[in-house]
Amino acid sequence: MADNLNVLYNADHALVMAGAVMSVVPLIVVFLLGARHFLRDLAAGATKM
Repeated sequence: MADNLNVLYNADHALVMAGAVMSVVPLIVVFLLGARHFLRDLAAGATKM
């Protein structure tokens, strides 16, 4: 099946993977920064009375 897709679309897999990595890296960075602040604020709110 994968061979049929390669013949049908003739995609450069290295270019597709490079584009996928370039589009995912900023999302991971934003997630990690947001998760750090979220967990810090969550812990601060849990101890507040």
